[in-house]
Amino acid sequence: MKSKFEFNKVSPGWHYDTKIKQGLELSCLDNINLSDITKEKVSNIIEAPYREGGIKRIHIGDTAEKVENKIIDSRIAHMREVGYKSNDYFIEFINDKFLELEKTLSIEYDIEYHHACAIYLEPGQCMPVHDDTYAYLQKYMKRDYPEVKYDAVENIRRYLVFLTDWEWGQCLGAGNTIEHQWTAGDVYAWKHKMLHWSSNSSMKPMAFFEITGLWIQ
Repeated sequence: MKSKFEFNKVSPGWHYDTKIKQGLELSCLDNINLSDITKEKVSNIIEAPYREGGIKRIHIGDTAEKVENKIIDSRIAHMREVGYKSNDYFIEFINDKFLELEKTLSIEYDIEYHHACAIYLEPGQCMPVHDDTYAYLQKYMKRDYPEVKYDAVENIRRYLVFLTDWEWGQCLGAGNTIEHQWTAGDVYAWKHKMLHWSSNSSMKPMAFFEITGLWIQ
């Protein structure tokens, strides 16, 4: 193997010891009531994701939004080398699919300058282990709001909300912490740039929503 993605450089300050038991890298913050509008959209996505505007994202392919990021490029190259293929993917719904949920979360968690997406994992698919670079957020903040000053560690926030109930074979992980048995509406967060992933080894689809933005007091 020619290269190796250096996981131990993406989350500063973490111990990077796989033997240490579960910690506080990932936590469930709350459960919010999903509106009837949101539930109907989720049902439609499960029935026909591509008809509902889903975009197939190949793990070793291009990002949804072109960004200049060496970490992402290095990670994709490493994924190709370890064996990810073009049939390893997730389905993404960008920005305006769940506006009502985005509004609810932005108010609940005081998030500004936010963007959002929903992720749909069919049985047998996953989101491989990775860190969040927040490249898209930082790109458009620099482009559209250069006057806004913020610190990435202190101010950038990302929250994940499950749109489907947990099924046997599904998991969400961050650091050395594994979560399961969630209920639709459960809100999760992880530490800044913490390695995380999700996988669907079940017999049913799995969907979640993510909002990313700035918490500025």
